[in-house]
Amino acid sequence: MQRSLLITFDYPPIVGGIALVLGRFWRFAGHERCAILAPSTEGDQEFDAQHPVETHRFLAPKGGFLAKLIAFVAAACHTCSWVVRNRPDCLIAGQLVRAGPICYLWHRLTGRPFDLWVYGGETDPHFTSSPWMTRRLQHILRSARHVYSISPFTTQEMFDFGLSASRVVEVPMAVDHDTFYPQPTSADVIKRYDLEGRLVLLTVGRLVERKGVDAALRTLAALGDRLTSWRYLIVSDGPFRAQLEELAEELGLADRVVFTGYVDEADLPLLYNASDIFLMPNRQLPEADGGSLSVEGFGIVFLEAAACGKPVIA
Repeated sequence: MQRSLLITFDYPPIVGGIALVLGRFWRFAGHERCAILAPSTEGDQEFDAQHPVETHRFLAPKGGFLAKLIAFVAAACHTCSWVVRNRPDCLIAGQLVRAGPICYLWHRLTGRPFDLWVYGGETDPHFTSSPWMTRRLQHILRSARHVYSISPFTTQEMFDFGLSASRVVEVPMAVDHDTFYPQPTSADVIKRYDLEGRLVLLTVGRLVERKGVDAALRTLAALGDRLTSWRYLIVSDGPFRAQLEELAEELGLADRVVFTGYVDEADLPLLYNASDIFLMPNRQLPEADGGSLSVEGFGIVFLEAAACGKPVIA
């Protein structure tokens, strides 16, 4: 039986767009022949027990350069062990910059193919700050059998970076309509966040600067009394949260802005349906922020909100 291994540094229960895309894709596509190698993180054993995909975890401490180096070495060692035991036909890199070199090295040693996922921002100056790094990334991309792109924006970015159209496979993003659909507002959500009789604004996404939540807060403050009786739910967490909380306090909005932190994925449809407007004015930044890509290659949360019948401001 043919086997493959997805190597990724973003995978549930880690929160973020890349983790969401890979987690859902492998869960619903029925990849019984594909195993997953992902970082160890809080709650991973419970998550893996609920999902029948063969998943292996490697040590991934949080922190700066040294922590990232430890995680990279751990992932490379786990990959070596797995490929020796299973002799896969293909490896799949969940990210270009971190998983890509591991798959490329395996390809050079064995001659077997590897595929690679891209999301937008891989050619950001943060990653291509030197001609040497640019050439290495281009070489990895051109060595991949297939480069899976999540959006037309990301596809064009790959073309601009020198890839041929024959190598890039655009994978349309979608949502599960059995999960995200218009439904009555949950009384529990209304009570929990004190939403009764209020205009409810909603943002869902990892809190990094490019999401534009700070711009949304400043806009709400500028509207002043022209917008009355509202509540703004900011769902998830991230490195920009503390600054956003301080900003909400400075703008006098703290009593109307709710930072929920991470919520269970099963609660997301309830939150979408409790809202009136989905709000996430993304912007492109000159450098990568919070350790993530500096552009939004595709925002799946926009599809989730639309599937629940909510207007979107982006």
